[in-house]
Amino acid sequence: MGGPIIVHPLFAHTLQHGPEVRTLEEVPQDVLQLIVSCLMTAQDLCVLQCVSKRCRDAAGADELWKRLCMSRFAVPESCSPPSWKQLYRFNYEFLYKILLSRSAEQLSSGFPRISTGARFVGMGIAINA
Repeated sequence: MGGPIIVHPLFAHTLQHGPEVRTLEEVPQDVLQLIVSCLMTAQDLCVLQCVSKRCRDAAGADELWKRLCMSRFAVPESCSPPSWKQLYRFNYEFLYKILLSRSAEQLSSGFPRISTGARFVGMGIAINA
């Protein structure tokens, strides 16, 4: 039985020898891709991109941002933007900075509230160049 193992720091005392220090750079690419694919939010991907160049490349993969665009903003799968990350950023900024801020202004300026029990899910805006 040899080779490296992953042990939680609270259980490091159970090892016969001290744990070997490993860096993120030593993690195989397929394991890094698996880790990145488990991240569910754009914020998580952006934080990971700040760790290292290797993490930036892994977290910047178009397939990850495509998944986020389709789930968060209902962008159709047939859409083919030059960059899914840029499309996500555009939709996010448009929705939260423009549309929702105007909705808040309209509600506070006297427009009647509609209480249908409906919930805003999201919208997709795709621009094909």
